[in-house]
This record gives sequence, C-alpha cells and structure tokens, in this order.
Amino acid sequence: MASVDKFLVISVDCLRYDALSRTNAIFNTPKFDDLTRDYALADRFFVTAPATRPSHTSLFTGLYPFEHGLYGQTYLKMFEGIPNLFQLFSDAGYQVTGRSERPDVFRFLDYEPFVTEMDSEAGNQHLGSLENLFGTLFSGEKERQFCFLHFWYTHGGYGMRGIENAPNLKKLVDSGRVAEAMRYYRAAVTHVQEFLLVELLKRVDLDEWAVFIVGDHGEGFCEESIAHGDLLHPNTLHVPLLCHVPGGTQPVFPDGPVSMIDLFPTITNLAGIDAGYRGYGLDLIEGSQGDSERWVLSELDSLYGVGFLNAGNLETDHKRVTSRVSFNNAELNLYDEGIRQWAICDGSRIYRKTEGKDDGALMEMDGSRLECEDEASMEENYRAILEGSGYKGLIAQETTSDEVGILEDRLRDLGYIE
Repeated sequence: MASVDKFLVISVDCLRYDALSRTNAIFNTPKFDDLTRDYALADRFFVTAPATRPSHTSLFTGLYPFEHGLYGQTYLKMFEGIPNLFQLFSDAGYQVTGRSERPDVFRFLDYEPFVTEMDSEAGNQHLGSLENLFGTLFSGEKERQFCFLHFWYTHGGYGMRGIENAPNLKKLVDSGRVAEAMRYYRAAVTHVQEFLLVELLKRVDLDEWAVFIVGDHGEGFCEESIAHGDLLHPNTLHVPLLCHVPGGTQPVFPDGPVSMIDLFPTITNLAGIDAGYRGYGLDLIEGSQGDSERWVLSELDSLYGVGFLNAGNLETDHKRVTSRVSFNNAELNLYDEGIRQWAICDGSRIYRKTEGKDDGALMEMDGSRLECEDEASMEENYRAILEGSGYKGLIAQETTSDEVGILEDRLRDLGYIE
C-alpha cells in the first residue's frame, strides 16, 4: 500500500477499556460514536506500564520499560540512543506537532522538546482552546504531518477541583460505593470524548489521516487498586485502542494480545520510515497475525516512588540530571513501600508477580483469581522476553551503585546469577 502522509495520535490519560460506549453502554457519547463508527477497536490491547511516562515512552519507541530504561514514573531519563517517533518523523521532513494538557509530565525525556502546551495562551490547559491547534493541523501548508495530543483532564481529580464537598474517591471505593466513585471518572471521560475530541475529529479528513486513539493506562476503582501506579491490575493495564487508516486498509487484530509497543512499527511502516527497529512490537497492518502463543509484558517500578509532578523535579535544570535516578550525582531517595512487579498477558489472562516475593497470581480480565497450575512456565515466558530482547546492551547504561544493586537483585531473582 502507498505510504501515509498524515498521522494523528491521541492519548487520553487514565482511559480504561470500559470507558467507551462500544464496551460500556452506560456512556452517552453519540457525537463521538458517529465520528469513530468505522474505526477498528482492539479488544485485547494492553499498556506496558500503569504510569504516564513509561507507557508513553513505549508508544514512542516500541520498547518495553526494561528496554527503554524508564522503569517507572519517577525514573528521570531514558537509555541513550533510542529512536523515537517525533525525531524520526522530523528527520523525514514531516511537520511534527506535540501538544499536551500536562506537558511537564514528559520532563527530561528525549522527546520532551517536541511536546508543548495545548494552548500557549491558557493558564490552565484544560480551559484552553483548540483553535490554534486546528490552524496548525488543517491550514494545508504541510502535506506530511505527525501530530500527538495528550488529554489530561481524565487524570486524578477528574475535574472536581474547586467543587465544595467533593468526595474522597478512595473512601467511597473502600466503603463499597464503587459505582458512585465511578460517576466522577465517567463524567471526565465523557467531557473529553464528546466535547473535545468531537471538535477535533470532525475536522479530520479520513481519506488523508491515519488516526490512533489510545489510553496510556487505565484506572483501578476496585478494592485491590483504587488508582494506578501502585499495582499491576487488569483495570490499569487493559485499555482501548481505536484506529483508522486511510485507503481502506484497516487493522485486523490478532486473536491474542495487542501491546502499546505495536504502535511504533505500525506507524513507522505506514509512513515508509526505516527505524532499524528490532523490538517485540508487531505491525498491526502487515504482521497482525503474529505469534498465536504471544505473551505481552507490563512492568511497574515504584522503588523511587510514583510522584513525579512536583516542583523539585519540574523546576530542575536539565544539566543537573546526572543519571536516570539522580540529580547532581545524588541519587533519589528510595521509597519504603516501593516494589518492582511484572505481568504477562495472553489476551485473556494476566499473570503477575512481585520481584523478590512468592506472590504469583493468575487473573482473569475482571481481576478475579484463577488457579495457576504451572507458575514455572509463566516465569519462563517472562524470562524469554528478557533474554530475547534486541536491546539488552542498553542496560549497560546503568550508572549508579543503587541501580546496579537493584539490577543484580533482579537478575538473581530470575536465576541469572547466584
């Protein structure tokens, strides 16, 4: 097929799989539904991490967190020398546009320079206008375009800031009032889909643009996991992917799982860009059948905490970041309750384990536990992903004593070293 000249990648923060009318009839989004009626929906799409920074980095590089180096939300930098979509499209002569309602979440990452505010004139980005963006995208000045948009309104507070007597959602969930807590989240999702994305998508010429709409991770809203970032859980790992490709060639998703890492080879191949990619991602147009026995990986690392959006990080000069976990050669403080977890998924089941603990758990997609008769094979599937990576050499960029120690503990737990 002919290469595609225009790409629109939309990330909606905290977008759960059941946060679409297609997957949950409770949503009333008729305009959004009309505009995306013919988009393909990946039923079994999984993110690589339940946190914004590592998940987006997987989207832009096609790599798992252990491959790109951003193990968790509070890791400061990626491994060096990894191509990303923004730079690749810029080098190929595309007009590259990146806008976010919270651009500082991408601080210190290789692609940070490409992502700016959604509306430079607005003090609060979720109150800003999309008009300037439309003028950039639809002016007709550039024939080849790559655009990334990140909507943050669905994150955390769900637009409740300033509302008198707003409830504590964790207390609602803990007291069994999950449906009541979910109402606030669903209101935020509806706002983004029906009032923001609609205004954008109705201006997109589907004969020209390839469009991908995805959640960077989900949200918990259950007793085991209220939010995201603290535990690998189906509610935070299973998200929707909607996509449209011009020219009548739509993705045919495999029976097994689809991963965030699949978007990188899919997009670069549609553009005809040779990225020298050797990762695990599948081209969802050309190679969508993939491996029928495929397992995809998700990772969580909160060893340095999960909080990143604070003044201490965001106002720090780039030159002070001297490693992936240090400022001025002083390592970040370890978090007392921090953990490192991994999970593998075959599209219908998720197996999760905390490194250093004997707590392996096999789950259905609703989070209910299944009996795992062969945990050894699950760990072997995980080990095969680590050992088969084409990017293992990048781990040599570990630079601090604590990081080396953590790595050694990880390899020891997996039986690589004694």
